[in-house]
Amino acid sequence: MTAWRRWLPISFWLIAGSASAAPEVGAVTLADAGTRVLRGATWYRLAPGIALEDGDIVTADSKANAQLEFKGDTLVSLAGEGSLHVTAGKGGGLVLTWTSGSLKVAAKPPGLRVRTPLFDADFADVIAVMRTDGASTEVFVEAGSARFVDGTVTRDAKRGEYWRKTAIAPFETRTLAPKAFVDALPRHFLDPLPVLAPRLKSRPSLVADHEITYAEAEPWLSGRDRAAFEKRFAGRLRDPVFRRAVEPYASRYPSWDRMLHPEKYLPKTAPVK
Repeated sequence: MTAWRRWLPISFWLIAGSASAAPEVGAVTLADAGTRVLRGATWYRLAPGIALEDGDIVTADSKANAQLEFKGDTLVSLAGEGSLHVTAGKGGGLVLTWTSGSLKVAAKPPGLRVRTPLFDADFADVIAVMRTDGASTEVFVEAGSARFVDGTVTRDAKRGEYWRKTAIAPFETRTLAPKAFVDALPRHFLDPLPVLAPRLKSRPSLVADHEITYAEAEPWLSGRDRAAFEKRFAGRLRDPVFRRAVEPYASRYPSWDRMLHPEKYLPKTAPVK
């Protein structure tokens, strides 16, 4: 049994399993102020001990850090202003869609895939540190090896290699990470990520913060998983504020048209003779 599950009471797993349709995939083991999780369409404050479910989105502000622990004792630390969308992948692995900030991954089999804004990174048995601002993505492989996938292009990265890709240029690589990259990393990324799950003794209750706004939802609605997020956030159209914010951009979301403009779908009445 992996460390992140070992410390949670059996009764919790029974209760959570019956109350939630989404399977649990890991746990939050460190959460600074300024971190949150989006479950469904509701933001909750993040706290150590909260179980992560398939589909959760973890966010951190510019000065915050969150550590996540997954099956197989894979560790992930998110720092700086960014988000991670956690989904269960094929073959028991995980898929993390990452938007921005700094990320450190200590992956063990079955590993995971990190979908950066510019390419996908497959990590099976590796330690890597990453940074992205959306326009460029940098990776340094501390240990093990990784594979980067950009459409039909694949690149294999080895220990001690630094890789970079921009939106307008192909992959470039060099041995050793440049000083500017190292200096920009959070200080704790220079040390091994600690295994924290066994230290946690209880599970806190989720504390709701607010329902997602259209401004917060829009980046996900315009991303590569837009169809899934249109379905996920459709219930927010019942909120007049959300609905008014969507209306100027309604043509972007054809699956919402029936909810936004139900009058268009009323049965046509036969003309009076």
